[in-house]
Amino acid sequence: MPAAGARAVIRTDGTVWNANDAFCKLVRLEEPALLQLGWRQLVHTADRRYVAAQLVELMAGSVNLREFDVRLTAPNGDELPVQMRVELVRDGDGRHTWFLVEAWSTT
Repeated sequence: MPAAGARAVIRTDGTVWNANDAFCKLVRLEEPALLQLGWRQLVHTADRRYVAAQLVELMAGSVNLREFDVRLTAPNGDELPVQMRVELVRDGDGRHTWFLVEAWSTT
């Protein structure tokens, strides 16, 4: 993968906590609008079940990191193919705190 750039922090409930400018540009949303969404609204409907399975596996504790290709959906409906890296971050007691998401356009 190329150097990191587009990053977002997603709470374990699925809502977006914050995102850098590169992530906002990638998904074609300003940060205030992005913060009103959850990952399900960003991921293409046909890919949601697949992404959910990846997140469940992360939360189950068998792995802490997943990398996969997925399609996001822009506000105008365009498909945005990306390569995604999702890491589950835990607190000092091992509780799930949030997901660090990095994404790269594959177009």
